[in-house]
Parts: sequence; C-alpha cells; structure tokens
Amino acid sequence: MSSWVRYHFEHLRRWREYAVAVMRAAKDLVPGVRVFVIGGIAEGRTTVLSDIDILIIVPGGITVNKGRLYRDILIRAMDVYGLPWDAPVELHIVYDYESKYYLESSSKVIEIRV
Repeated sequence: MSSWVRYHFEHLRRWREYAVAVMRAAKDLVPGVRVFVIGGIAEGRTTVLSDIDILIIVPGGITVNKGRLYRDILIRAMDVYGLPWDAPVELHIVYDYESKYYLESSSKVIEIRV
C-alpha cells in the first residue's frame, strides 16, 4: 500500500473528529444548523477515492451565501477546531426545504451533535 493511500485512509478513519470540527464551526457561524455525515463514510463504503461528505442544513428564515459560508466554515474549523488543512471533507450546504433529497437518498445518515 502506498504511503499516500495509508495517509488518506488515516484521514478517513478520523471522520467523526473532522465532522465535529465542521459542526462546531458551522454552529458558530449559523446558529441552529443541523449537521450530518452522509454518503460512503456513513454507509460504511470507504474506498481510496472516498471523501467525508458533510451535510449542513441551514434553518428556514436564514439566508446565506453558500459559497462564502463553505469557505468560512472550513477556515474556522481549521483555525479554531483543529481540522487539518488537507482533510478530505466535502460540505453540502442546503436550506431546510432542500434537505429532504439528501436525507432520503442516503441509505444511512449520522447526525453530528456534541
């Protein structure tokens, strides 16, 4: 196994730690967000090409610039909560009314709470 593959899998093994860092950063920036891990990591289908899909649901009545929020969450998660700069996380930021598709199309979702 190559050193990159081992390194990547080490990141993937730390998915819960990374999701908590993202959740804390997201809640700092938008109170009331809900955060879930979805996709292959949640479903136990981890491969060398996997990333950690994190669904961030913005509550109704709040309007955000999703691109800016994506960036701000990652920066805060790195600067304040120790998320490694090269953590393979993929954020999916949606409003309440958009979340049904993600939650219903995943065979398993894991809500991240502290």
